Amino acid sequence: MDKNKLPKFKYHPNVYESGEVKFSKGVCNCCGKEVEAYVQHMYTRAKVDCICMDCVASGKAAEKFDGSFIQDADSIDNEAATEELFCRTPGYVSWQGENWAVCCNDYCEYIGTVGTKELDELGIADDLFEADGSFDGYDNAREYLVKDGSLCGYLFRCLHCGKYYLRIDAD
Repeated sequence: MDKNKLPKFKYHPNVYESGEVKFSKGVCNCCGKEVEAYVQHMYTRAKVDCICMDCVASGKAAEKFDGSFIQDADSIDNEAATEELFCRTPGYVSWQGENWAVCCNDYCEYIGTVGTKELDELGIADDLFEADGSFDGYDNAREYLVKDGSLCGYLFRCLHCGKYYLRIDAD
């Protein structure tokens, strides 16, 4: 499958590498076409398990199933961006549900899961953790944060100023 022919997502640029997209044959619950790349998760009352990337990107699935792909995000004053994020952007999976970061009155791009090692490699760990290594109520988060581990980080970057934001979740 040529990933370059699939839709691009402003707020989730690494979606095809993040593990959120299933690459196998399926039939889209929205358009009925046989597809080879799809998401299985959507916040809706309808039973869906295969939404093709075109139906995500166009907003057709969100409209047809009266749902969204994002559980929660900080508030902004930009209706077009809010519609794009919730109705035309695949989310990411976390234990307690995703919460999208905001900066410069826009949603940030989701980079992916990280641990302290990855934050150190990017040179941003010191900026994100408090002096004692805690983060957002998690004591010793710097010590225990592991990519895709029991205490996992979800990294975002502002599309405008480049500032990084971290969300942490535990199983």
